[in-house]
Amino acid sequence: MKTETKYFFMKAIAGCLTLGFIVFLLFFFAPGAKAEDNKTIKFDDRGWPKILDEDEWRSQLIFDTVQACYQGTIRWVLLSNPALLNQIPSPLAQRQMMEHCFCVMDKIRKENKVKDYSKKVLNPEWGGNLFMLKAMECVREYETLPSFFMKMPNDNETKKDNKIKPKEKQIPDNSSSTKDEESLPDQKQKEFQEESPLIFQG
Repeated sequence: MKTETKYFFMKAIAGCLTLGFIVFLLFFFAPGAKAEDNKTIKFDDRGWPKILDEDEWRSQLIFDTVQACYQGTIRWVLLSNPALLNQIPSPLAQRQMMEHCFCVMDKIRKENKVKDYSKKVLNPEWGGNLFMLKAMECVREYETLPSFFMKMPNDNETKKDNKIKPKEKQIPDNSSSTKDEESLPDQKQKEFQEESPLIFQG
């Protein structure tokens, strides 16, 4: 009986010591690890974690810029053609507007350092002028938004057309008169398009 009681107390003491050691380890090592993690995590002024270096464009800033460009592009298209108001853009139109904003974003990133841009973009006038300038460049240089804007011929193409036009205006013989009359509306449309650099396609 004494030996059984002795073994029982020894097992109880060993169990208590083991449990106490585990609790000691949890309290000793766990808070130290958490405190060390808190020291390594850095956040910006908006509460986003800083993963990239200060001079790199973070995904959050790129997303915000592209989203602002997309909203501005919708307003630009609606100002150019109010008939599209209250219509949901087709998936093709949405994709074209997004690709247009990718172009705008890349142009902004190429010409601006991230620190300067993140400070200046808070000024609505500076940001609006920058976005509009880059949007016009993308439409002219890379023909973005083809469903909404047509690219106009440059000066060289216009000069070539002017050399051809006097021949077209000569009096045709009777056999080809119907063909020339059918192409006359196209010629008027082409002359109208030469007057402005961008025309909205509704």
